[in-house]
Amino acid sequence: MRLRTLLADPAGNLTAFVLTPVHAARRAALASALMRICGAEQAAFIDEASLLSPLPRMEMMGGEFCGNATRAFGLYAARRRARGEKSLLVSVSGAREPVLVTLGPGRDEAAARMPLPLGEAEAAFMGRCAPIVRMEGISHAVLLDEAPSPALAEAALAAMPPDDAQGVLFVQGERMTPLVYVAATGTRVWESSCGSGSVALAWLLGKALPDGEHAFSFEEPGGRLHVTLRLQGGRAVSAQMGGRVTLGAEREIDVPEP
Repeated sequence: MRLRTLLADPAGNLTAFVLTPVHAARRAALASALMRICGAEQAAFIDEASLLSPLPRMEMMGGEFCGNATRAFGLYAARRRARGEKSLLVSVSGAREPVLVTLGPGRDEAAARMPLPLGEAEAAFMGRCAPIVRMEGISHAVLLDEAPSPALAEAALAAMPPDDAQGVLFVQGERMTPLVYVAATGTRVWESSCGSGSVALAWLLGKALPDGEHAFSFEEPGGRLHVTLRLQGGRAVSAQMGGRVTLGAEREIDVPEP
């Protein structure tokens, strides 16, 4: 099948955007094949007809939520709309409410107002107990003071409750290395950066902080992501995640039929 695509690079988290309409039942298989062909870490399907509407729509490959793809999509939609918008609302899979994307003063900057975590649990594995931050469309196990380890990642995934997507975040100081598993596609990817994971980590770190606005910055394999967390009454009331985004040119790719 020939797909119209473009590659987005939000802090190294390479995302293949698909512009060709694809039935939902075929997306997971096509996404896996497309990722292998173009070297992307994930794929997302854009409803091109919605781009000029009040609420542009994007679906991730497994119906999960991805903050990096969301802010890259917001930047792409704003460019296609060509209305000089500095912010816009977008509809994204895995998020129950529209997400506000704000465009930075530079041409290649975008930030997304992120859904807040729904709660926290714990998982025990390999003699460790790690917090699990539950978010819309994805849950993250946060492993503090741990170097990246495939064996630890697999053990953490096995101990976590099922979700559309699961992340394992290896944190060493300000450096965070994420692995993300998407159930629908069966893919496990050591991602270059993870927006929802960055928010999950900031949310955990912010639990001990006083009310007010707090800025976090995490160095991830593909670049740095910034999170602004606002606390009020001892709890988080808003979170914004952003950084650089590069959009490639549109091209057509032949993807084998599943």
